[in-house]
Amino acid sequence: MIVGLSEFVPLRVLVHGGDGPALAPLLAALSGSGGLDLSTSADGDRLRPAGCHVVVAAGERALDDDEVEALRAHLRAGGGLVAVGATLAAWTRHPAMAELAGWRPGEAGPATELRVRPVPGGAVAARLDPEILLHDRIFLGDRPSDDAEVLVTVPWRSGELVAAFRRRAGAGRLVHLGLGVEAAARSRPEFGQLLHRCVRAAVGLDSAPPVGVGLYGYGAIGREHASAVTEVEGFELRGICDRSRERLVDAASRFSAPTHLRSGDLLADQGVELVVVGVPPSLHATAVLECLEAGKHVVCEKPFALRAEDADRMTAAAADAGRLVTVYQSRRWDPDFVATRDAVRRGEVGHPFYVEAFIGGFGHPCSFWHSHEPVSGGTIFDWGSHYLDWMLQLLPGRVLRVAAGAHKRVWLDVTNADQVRVDLTFESGEQATFLQSDVAAALKPKWYVLGTAGAVVADWRRETITSRAWTGDLVEEPLQPSEAPARVSLHRPDGAGGVSVTELALPARVRNGFYRNLADHLLLGEPLAVHADEARRNVAVMEAAARSARSGGLPVEIRA
Repeated sequence: MIVGLSEFVPLRVLVHGGDGPALAPLLAALSGSGGLDLSTSADGDRLRPAGCHVVVAAGERALDDDEVEALRAHLRAGGGLVAVGATLAAWTRHPAMAELAGWRPGEAGPATELRVRPVPGGAVAARLDPEILLHDRIFLGDRPSDDAEVLVTVPWRSGELVAAFRRRAGAGRLVHLGLGVEAAARSRPEFGQLLHRCVRAAVGLDSAPPVGVGLYGYGAIGREHASAVTEVEGFELRGICDRSRERLVDAASRFSAPTHLRSGDLLADQGVELVVVGVPPSLHATAVLECLEAGKHVVCEKPFALRAEDADRMTAAAADAGRLVTVYQSRRWDPDFVATRDAVRRGEVGHPFYVEAFIGGFGHPCSFWHSHEPVSGGTIFDWGSHYLDWMLQLLPGRVLRVAAGAHKRVWLDVTNADQVRVDLTFESGEQATFLQSDVAAALKPKWYVLGTAGAVVADWRRETITSRAWTGDLVEEPLQPSEAPARVSLHRPDGAGGVSVTELALPARVRNGFYRNLADHLLLGEPLAVHADEARRNVAVMEAAARSARSGGLPVEIRA
């Protein structure tokens, strides 16, 4: 059984060197990671590694004899060192440090876009992209000594440079992370991930056994979960449970994991440490509580629950059991949302104060739980589980008031509403509106975000997949708007009465982003992307919206 996250023994990390602005991104990258007890000392302070497990050094001041001897004693005793950016280049001016490093840095190259490549199978590579783009500088010196372990490389002209390596020093380990020379590079999340992994590598925490995963339900989304688990390094699919024999036959034909008709048999398997709950929403709370009682970590499909009271019961049970519960908000990695969120967080629109979001079209709703309110919670809990989660990421302030209205006019064979509109009012006056409609013959933009200095608009794309039939005839298959990322544009006043419009480049889709982050969190202590309290907030908003809709649109006061 993997230990609970609260049971990790904290590593005492001294972050040394540089001024406040230079240290800030290093501290930000490390403070969000589990299992680290951070302290700091400035570049002008004497380096005193006694009492810490790892020194993370980011200064450019050469060390004196006493500091070098203190650092050597720290390493001989089994301590770790991570030298960031130009630090080792400065420190190797001292002959004893040059001998300890086994490396001469040479000159720093010009600032440019570097293709950073973690060495596959190396101590820092798990679940990172094969190539990370980072605008930075790299030292052009020789490769480290043959007894050094290369961790990261960078293609450079006709060859390859070592950007990070690890070398034994007594009972300890010296790690050189020769990136983050440029201040802007240190603020990139990819650099933060590399830094945290280098800290672990400096004390020999290279890998952990894979986490055994079981599926509690193999319905419409079951194959997606099973595929993600089998593709993400650090997870092993060890069981699938469903009450349908037909679905279990399908699961067994696709995945080499034991199948179970009874949840108790799945939960009794000690090799299953994390359970993915994929039953209909009305059964989420019961299933999650059963898994937590069995001592498992839990991923719950969205929506987390249909009532905030049930979300509270689940989070309390997880805390009592010392286990993790999170929610499968996989669409936080959608490229169009990431582009919108990042533009807002960069301050491109100033302070965002108004958000509209839309999903829909004119067509019959999906079947079973997507369209049957007693099972799904209703239309608000369908796409609202994603859209309201997105809105609460864009507008993180406290929600004070929720009002909602619903229409039932066309699709009379299902119990979900044909259309719902949810209006949110925030504590500082911001407003947000979500509209989902299955009777919308004309589409509104997916996103319409107004801020004090600009706006972001995301327009749906109309895409068609074309192919040829065996007869040679053209086959055209229209995609639903929701199946393609929207086009995202930034609108900024030009100071002369006009507005400049720039289409934003969408980032590449991160495949299995949710599960990659979850594995990083469970196995490495890296920050978790989706917290249960955030999911609980979303449930509280959706529950209030459902109450308002049932009352004919009367506002519901909440504090979420």
